[in-house]
Amino acid sequence: MTTLPVRRPLAAALDGQYSPIDDDTAARWRAEGWWEDRSVRSLLTEAAQAHPDRIALVGRRSDGSRVTRTYREFDEGAHHVASVLAHLGVGVGDAVVVMLPNWVEYPELVFGINEVGAIYAGIPVAYGPRQAEAILRRSKAKVLVIPRRWRSTHHLEMARALRAGLPALQHILVLDEDGSDLGPGESRWADHAGVPTRTFPDPDPDRICYLGFTSGTTGEPKGAMHSHNTLIYSARQQANHIGAKVFGEPMVQLVASPAGHHTGFEWGILFTTLLAGTGVHVDRWDPEWGTRIIREEGVTTFFGAPTFLQDMLRTDLAGDPACPLTCLVIAGAPVPRNLPAQAGAALGAYVAPAWGMTECSILTSCTPAEGEAILRTDGSVFAGSAVRIVDATGAEVGAGEVGDLVMRGPGVVHGYYDRPDATDEAYLPGLWFRTGDRASVDEHGWLSLRGRSKDVIIRGGENIPVTDVESLIFDHPDVLNVAVVGLPDARLGERICAVLVLRPGSPEPTVSTLGEYLLGRGLSKHYLPERVVVLDELPMTPSGKIQKFKLRETLG
Repeated sequence: MTTLPVRRPLAAALDGQYSPIDDDTAARWRAEGWWEDRSVRSLLTEAAQAHPDRIALVGRRSDGSRVTRTYREFDEGAHHVASVLAHLGVGVGDAVVVMLPNWVEYPELVFGINEVGAIYAGIPVAYGPRQAEAILRRSKAKVLVIPRRWRSTHHLEMARALRAGLPALQHILVLDEDGSDLGPGESRWADHAGVPTRTFPDPDPDRICYLGFTSGTTGEPKGAMHSHNTLIYSARQQANHIGAKVFGEPMVQLVASPAGHHTGFEWGILFTTLLAGTGVHVDRWDPEWGTRIIREEGVTTFFGAPTFLQDMLRTDLAGDPACPLTCLVIAGAPVPRNLPAQAGAALGAYVAPAWGMTECSILTSCTPAEGEAILRTDGSVFAGSAVRIVDATGAEVGAGEVGDLVMRGPGVVHGYYDRPDATDEAYLPGLWFRTGDRASVDEHGWLSLRGRSKDVIIRGGENIPVTDVESLIFDHPDVLNVAVVGLPDARLGERICAVLVLRPGSPEPTVSTLGEYLLGRGLSKHYLPERVVVLDELPMTPSGKIQKFKLRETLG
């Protein structure tokens, strides 16, 4: 009979950080196999032992260069990162922040930070000083890794300006060939090539190893605390839910979502390593260039927001019988309901809508194990987890009814770093986590998102199903992209505004013509847009989400 090792209390592993997850819950998740009690670093160790000569990383840069790493080289590179960080004084529980484009060095840094027992946090390379400062300060970052500059941003200058107000930040590592004018506490990565190799104990799987910072659109970003166990649970269950073979044998994933964002980190880096696949990292997203790379590298898999998929469908990859893609997981923003079937037919791949957030990675996903009708939803729940739809009092509503989405399970965060107030606010009794999303669950148990709670339009006391309206407008032959937002109105509280991006040469629809189209598609008259705005493009986050708050600010 196998006995579980005696473990210290979960709270001790969290270094004083508050979490409502108790020892009994943690013990149950272990006993049921949801928490594997292994470190994130062990994923790379295992892949390198099993497939040392397989290409693990491909770096495709904007300058036209291409570099590769085998799993043996990837493993050695991560170990060198750990030794360098230890040489700089980084230890267990210290935070290291990476603000780089999607270069092959990024995954090596992630696993090296993990090996030394430190906490990783990412900053998308396109962020400005205000967002970067908040993440560096809140995480208490000891080391920041940056390019000297990227595109129009001079990251070294920005880091120097911020460092004056960040007493915890001791060292800036610069990935650049130019070592001139570096001052105290600044060094090129290449300058540490001769650092002696060290060995490290395997990290405690209960420890916080990653802070995923929320977008901060309604205030300062919060650091969602993930442990090794929560991250590995999500990756493992995604593979089990869809089926590992669906992603390719072996999987070759195009990593276009920023690695500094949760999607690029969890799915581009960790998930690829879990399946011992090849991660093709691109430092920018351009549909034509991306299409060429998909063909040249034999890409089978993609994770990202619907925007990326919509871009692919406007290239000659659509309809190409030689398209190598086998599975695309689309999450991070509402998915137009007809898009998965249309895209699947055009690309010859399984297109799986999914739902998740930084606080839980992905928790529901479509799967070929269930009927095709699931593709018009956001999928079924991962084994070991649960979702519930509740009303304003917290009572569960019936199948098909719209309410507030709450969730719980082994992949949900422990809470927010140094924010016990935000943690308490997020959790309901029974470890149900408030997601801030509106949704419904049908008789099959399939989830359908209905928009963010803060995005709900209340017109004359009636809630407008935003995602339903958007999905119908998206199907209009002249529309490339759409966002439906509420604008203030003195009499009705809010009115419905449809913001459109049109195909080149298409006539601009009016409120009347768009309304006729939507009525013909069966939309209730009460839900018709009362204003139509056409833009060249919608404001987006680096991960491909539409920034509706910017539209409301601009149009309101």
